[in-house]
Amino acid sequence: MIELKEIDKFIESRFQRVFILKGIHLHVEQGEFITLMGPSGVGKSTLLNIIGLLDDDYEGSYFFDGNAIASMKDKQRTALHKSEFGYIFQAYHLIDELTVYENIETPLLYRNVSSSERKSIVAGLLDRFNMVAKKDLFPEQLSGGQQQLVGVARAIAGKPRVLLADEPTGNLHSAQAREIMEVFQELNREGTTIIQATHARENAEYGSRLIDMLDGKIAQDTRL
Repeated sequence: MIELKEIDKFIESRFQRVFILKGIHLHVEQGEFITLMGPSGVGKSTLLNIIGLLDDDYEGSYFFDGNAIASMKDKQRTALHKSEFGYIFQAYHLIDELTVYENIETPLLYRNVSSSERKSIVAGLLDRFNMVAKKDLFPEQLSGGQQQLVGVARAIAGKPRVLLADEPTGNLHSAQAREIMEVFQELNREGTTIIQATHARENAEYGSRLIDMLDGKIAQDTRL
């Protein structure tokens, strides 16, 4: 599904190249649940951004379903980015001026989904995450865990094949973190491929594969 070969990401300084990622080889099968682990600054978020087509400033080869990303036109990459990937962030990134309902609906508006289909999808997600009673509230009226659930609902509204999560439980207490990880596990059982970057080793236990990163490289790749 996803194939990265010899991925290098670096910054040119006056005297040398400073590598953020170096020689990354990674193969991701459909339906895997992968955890990227390592200390801050090892390149976890950068790797997620490259996989999610948010960063194209790198060297090496990236194939998605056998198609070379470098050979795609901008419009094709944008379409792939919108149709295949969902994103969840540590800081939630909800739109403060929109209600819970409107936040979940937003990606569907970008995809020109019909009004009736939008209502059906959002209603289903609100029900799934027990947020029906909170659909007219604004983010500031929710707890951190509730905001992250809205973030998850928004990320999967378009039914992406790949869910990318960057420190998804970093701002949550342990009970909220468990709830989010159990949601991820359920989504993965339904066929969604998940790649998460985290400091929390207990989060890796929900997945099927653990990749330890060090100094911009993959230090160890373990099947769980």
